[in-house]
Amino acid sequence: MERPYHVWAQSPALSGLAFYTGHPQSAWSDSLLLGALAGQRLIRLRLDGERILGEERLLTGLHRRIRDVRVGDDGRVYVLTDAADGCLLRLTPPAASK
Repeated sequence: MERPYHVWAQSPALSGLAFYTGHPQSAWSDSLLLGALAGQRLIRLRLDGERILGEERLLTGLHRRIRDVRVGDDGRVYVLTDAADGCLLRLTPPAASK
């Protein structure tokens, strides 16, 4: 039995996920991006190899279920919401601090 890498007290009902790698100019480089249906937000886990260094909750004011998350070749993050009036969001991650 292996211990989990990360635990939530209440499940955010994870839906889609994407690794954000290969974009060293971005502050989100080396992250795992997770969509949350019940949590209605985008969750970013900062990674160091297999270790999770921290968690950041994004799009908290959107109040929409996140169905899927993808990373484009351009380094932008595409988020799909879930509803009859769902939308496709294009996010530009912040630049890495020097």
